[in-house]
Amino acid sequence: MPRKATIFRFSTTAVFAITIAAIAFAVDVPNVSSITAAVAFVLFTIIFAVLDRSYRHGKKRVNRAEFVRIGRWISATLRRSVLWLGFVVPRPNSSRSVAFRIVVWVLVVPTLLGIFVYLFLAYGIHTDARWPVTSPDEVAANEARRASIVRGGVYTALTAAFLTAGLAEEVVFRSVVLAEQRRASSTWISVSVVAALALTAFVLSHLEFGQGNLVTALVMGVVCTAIALYTRSLWPAIVVHGVYDAIIMVDMALSV
Repeated sequence: MPRKATIFRFSTTAVFAITIAAIAFAVDVPNVSSITAAVAFVLFTIIFAVLDRSYRHGKKRVNRAEFVRIGRWISATLRRSVLWLGFVVPRPNSSRSVAFRIVVWVLVVPTLLGIFVYLFLAYGIHTDARWPVTSPDEVAANEARRASIVRGGVYTALTAAFLTAGLAEEVVFRSVVLAEQRRASSTWISVSVVAALALTAFVLSHLEFGQGNLVTALVMGVVCTAIALYTRSLWPAIVVHGVYDAIIMVDMALSV
């Protein structure tokens, strides 16, 4: 594939990933800025897909047939991006039926793993007691996050857990690892390097919430990266992350 075409495809997929995260955030926090950002990224995704087609096929006469072809190309480009980002049926036990793999690797195992991680951090490591939040800036950041989570009760606690945290963060920080794993010329070294960089970025994105949150992010990041790579799918990581955060955030909402 020509280098320029590869760049177009990579750019379209990257913008599409950010678009998914922006839409998830807009659903969780529906205000003017979040909705505007989501719409803008949707338009950027379409523009990149059209540019990809223009580069491959040259200038075409703009008529009804060409608009239909552009629409089909955009649809095919987005479907390809969805696969690249890891929105596929988990691969373990590939001899099993699709329904079995979805039940086991998207529902049962990730749910149990999310619960286990919560119990391990809350009662095994005791992150809150071991690393209390004392800095005024960290306290303020945690209070602002808490207020956003509980503003609509259990509903916003669940949307924050599964959309803003589970979906958006896994798309941003884990899909790049799966993309590297799918690359034809990738090696275990290249996958490990990308995974380490993505994990570092994920942990640092929680820096403002205190040292305990960094430890939590590190453990969660390692677990989500491992299950994503093992299943070659993003869905299990989304559910693990969502279940873990849902336990904490629903408890926040119920304690108000």
